[in-house]
Order: sequence, then structure tokens, then C-alpha cells
Amino acid sequence: MEHFNYSKEIQVKGEYDVLICGGGPGGIGAAISSAENGSKTILVEKLGFLGGLATAGLVNPMCEFGYDGIRVTGGIPCRFANELIKAGGAMFEPPKMNLSFNPEKYKLVAQRMILSAGVELLTNTSLVDCIVEDGNIVSCIFHNRDGLFAIESKCFIDATGDAFLASMAGVPMLEDTRPKQPGSLCFKMTGVDTQSPRMHIIHQKNNHFNHQAVFIREVLAKLEAEGKEVPQYGGPWLCTTMNPGEITLNFTRSAMDCTKQDSFTKAEQKMLEDVFILSEMIRKHVPEFKEAYISQIAPVAGARQGRRIAGLFVMTGEDYIKGTRFEDSIARACHPVDVHLPNNQGQSLTFPERAAFIPYRCLVSNAIGNLLMAGRAISVDEDAFAAVRVQAPCMEIGQAAGVAASLAVKENTTVQNIDVTKLVEIVKSYGSFV
Repeated sequence: MEHFNYSKEIQVKGEYDVLICGGGPGGIGAAISSAENGSKTILVEKLGFLGGLATAGLVNPMCEFGYDGIRVTGGIPCRFANELIKAGGAMFEPPKMNLSFNPEKYKLVAQRMILSAGVELLTNTSLVDCIVEDGNIVSCIFHNRDGLFAIESKCFIDATGDAFLASMAGVPMLEDTRPKQPGSLCFKMTGVDTQSPRMHIIHQKNNHFNHQAVFIREVLAKLEAEGKEVPQYGGPWLCTTMNPGEITLNFTRSAMDCTKQDSFTKAEQKMLEDVFILSEMIRKHVPEFKEAYISQIAPVAGARQGRRIAGLFVMTGEDYIKGTRFEDSIARACHPVDVHLPNNQGQSLTFPERAAFIPYRCLVSNAIGNLLMAGRAISVDEDAFAAVRVQAPCMEIGQAAGVAASLAVKENTTVQNIDVTKLVEIVKSYGSFV
């Protein structure tokens, strides 16, 4: 393959204390806490709205805030949830405390909270590259309607979900020991009989149970037994959008490597076809869906597994299951170790003994002195990753990353050498149960 050098003089459009790439749950938590702790903060998002896969991917609900009826996730995620509930855009489902939400109101509340915290928000702007000098990122290069430009910052947070900034900066990544989990293309259906008793059993009433819509799986199994060709699927997992008769469906499934564009593109194309096939099957064979229709397909497929940095500490699945307590714990998680198999309907669930603790050391590596991770691409093994990748812990991890970045700027030190005791104290002051 031919290579060539390319150079261009570009403008530096701003200088900040903290620059966050990615406006999903991790980026939202990071931006708010960074700004609230006194840092001049900018959040750059490639789409035209916030929420990441929660909104662009229609990944609903926001998992999960409680374990066996006890709240374990606090801080900014709970503040966000309460604001979304006040806006009529969400509800908690006890005792698991998953947050079912309306994706459009999620966008609105996230934007309001970001802007009211004093964060500068730049949307429709894609990360292109970064400049590293002497073990620190100096600037990030972006592209939007104004063309190519750079933003300089003292500290950087990667909230891209798949460690795009960290990868560009040369941070080592952990190796996968098994095939990556499959992706899904979620969608909405309207005109569903959500009052049916069978629809009510899908709600998240227990931390120790897989809340699939079993009655739909039974229909698909019957069709397969009759010789019908049924696309690969998972779940399905159904969730209210708070609108009458409207639900989101996490249903399609395809093997994919979201770090490789060709694999991602082909998986999205396959799953788009499958959305129409599967929705028509349930419309014909499941009474609750006989009047239903597709009202939206997610603009972006959801990838369950991408890159993970090799950090100062690698949290294991055993650490997660046993709920190992760490001195530098900065977030909690209680989702099961949830491993989806890439080439069939299979899924493995291992439920934790108690809510897990996530240490700060998983957010940083030795490679770059001013880079933190927010969200799922932290330093964890594949089993721990299969649990911490959901929205509530990702936002709480982001909260800690924002505080840590602000401390690094104030202390004029690296993210590896901040006062971690002070970090934990501030995180606790936010209401986190660490």
C-alpha cells in the first residue's frame, strides 16, 4: 500500500486547562466535574448532540444505580438521573435502579448540565490526531466545518469509548484473549401494546436475573424449528422511552471489531437488514406488536467491546466479582459480567457478590503524563470490562477523571502523581459511595 507525507499549517483555536474528547456518559461526567473544580474546560463531540451510544445508539436503559435495593452509584450520575426525571424523560426501576429514559430528553438534559457547569461545548467536530512531546500531549487536531485546527490544553481526557485519543498518543493497549463481543443496532418501535402483562415482566426487577423478553425468544425459536431463517439476535431487551406505546429494542447482533472500519461498516449493513426482518417477524407473530412500526433506527451501531488501555493497574474479573476494595477507589459498578458471544445467540452472565469498586490507577497509564480515561476504555481485563462498560459507572468514572485532571492542573503535576487522597475526598463529596 502506498504511503505519502502530508503537512499543512493550521490554526490553534484555543488553550484550555482540560480538553475532553467524547460526549457520552464518561465525557459528560468528566466535563461537569472538571469545570466545577475550577478548570477551563472544553468538551469536543463528533456528533451534533451529547449522550454517545445512549442517544446515538438508543442504548436504553442507563444501567445501573443499585444492587439488591441499595444505591451504589452516586454523584453526577444521580444528579443527571434526577434532572432527567424532573424533565419527564426518565424513571428508575427499583430495586435494580436501572434508569429507563427518553433519548431526546437525555440529549437536552445533558446539554443543559454541561453548559450550566461552564463547559465550552464544541459539537460536529471530529478528532483527527494529537501532538505528543516529551511524554505529554500538547494539542489535539480536529476537523469540522471550519476545516482543520488544533486545540491546546494542559490535561486531556479520552472519553471516546474506544480509546481513540489514547491510541493516537501511543498508549499501550491490553490484548484480547478471545473474540470481541458482538455489536447491536438498536431501534425504536411505536404502536406497541405496552399495557400487556407480558410486556411488564421485562422490567428490571432483580439484579440476579437476565431480563430478556422470553416470550419473543420462544416465538423465534418456534419459527426456526419450522425451518424459517431467523437472523442472529440477542435478548431481546425492551425498554420504555416514556412515550405511550413506544419502546427501544436491543435485538440485532453481529460479530464486529469496532476498531477496524471495514468490520464495523459491514456489521452495520448486516444489522440494518436484520432490523427490518426481525421487526416484521415479531409484528406478525407477537400480538403486542401487531400494530407496531419502526419509528427510528439508531444512527450508530453499538459496539460492546473496543480497546482498553494498559494502565498502572489492571482490574480483573475476580476483583470485580468479589467486590475488592481499593484505597484509590473512585467509582462503583454492579452490572453482571455480561459476555455476549459473537456468532450465535449465546450470553454468559456472572453476578457479583457485591457492588464492585473501580480504582483510579485504571484510568491512567505510564505512557502519557497528562492523559486520563473516562468511560469504558479503562485498564481492566475482558471480564471486568464486560461489567464496567455500562452507562452509570462510565459517568462516575468520568466524574473522577474530571476531578483528577483539575487536580493535575492545580498541582502542576502529572496525572500519575496527583494527591489521590484528595481525589477520593472530592469524589466522596459528590455523593459517590467509594
